Amino acid sequence: MKLSVLTIMAVMAACAWCAPQPRIELRDLSIVKNAQFTLGDVATFTGVDAQTQARLAGIVLGTSPLPGLERVVTSEQVATRLRQHGFRPEAFDIVAPQKIVVRRAIHLFRAQRAVEVAIQKLLEATSLPDDAQVVCDTPLRDLSLPTDDVQVTAGEPRALGTSLYVVPVQIACEGTPPVAISVRLRVSQWREVLVARRAIRTGEAIDADAVEIQRIAIDTDSPDLLTDPAEVIGKIARRPFTAGQPLKRSAVDEPAIVRRGQNVKLLVRLDGAVVETGAVALQDGKAGARIRVQVADTRKTVLATVTDAETVTVDVH
Repeated sequence: MKLSVLTIMAVMAACAWCAPQPRIELRDLSIVKNAQFTLGDVATFTGVDAQTQARLAGIVLGTSPLPGLERVVTSEQVATRLRQHGFRPEAFDIVAPQKIVVRRAIHLFRAQRAVEVAIQKLLEATSLPDDAQVVCDTPLRDLSLPTDDVQVTAGEPRALGTSLYVVPVQIACEGTPPVAISVRLRVSQWREVLVARRAIRTGEAIDADAVEIQRIAIDTDSPDLLTDPAEVIGKIARRPFTAGQPLKRSAVDEPAIVRRGQNVKLLVRLDGAVVETGAVALQDGKAGARIRVQVADTRKTVLATVTDAETVTVDVH
């Protein structure tokens, strides 16, 4: 009996001695998705039960690099993590290549997707005309994310003016904090307005051949926009216009009917009486404008109102 027990113990010891040592085999390159990577992301296990394998796989080794970038892990770091989690590194056959590289997965998120979500939210939240055209007002950069499983949500639009809105958009995916961006959207409407048919210079008198009616997308129905050529023909451009550019009421002026150096009739009105004398215009002036004139007899300079192409008046109180 005593011999049998000793025999069994010897067999068990021999079996234990012959059993393969648990193995942790580290890969030379591992692609990870999450913000932190674990031993299970970079290694395979053999010779361990399911529970032990799960514990080993869950050991966090470190912080993942940014999407598309790499970092190096050493076998010494792995051994340190094993000790910190209650494992003896010497109990394992740790097989490691010369260099252990961890690379963060990268997926390009197209910014146009965020724009489309923002536009859809704006259309749902506002009552825009059927012919409204909505475009992104500022360029957005594509994002590098660790996964292509991305959730894009838009918040409530906020008006920045009559035709400009900003929509908050959140881009979320597993393994990285959510990214918040603001999408600026400009709303245009198709309208028939007066535009320059050709380039118009500052100070140029506008004729019928210089303008035409075109249907274009405009930011807003501004009362400053013109729709009738008769409103500008014969007037003076206060600033340059390029071909196709809408003309605005505030950008044209009445032509001068009195020219600098011109001899004019000066009417001085005082208590119902009118005194007429001669003067010289010292500057150009349109009808109703106040210009400086020099009285011919006294050489005195006064401010006078242009009445017509030959007459200016001064009211003395």
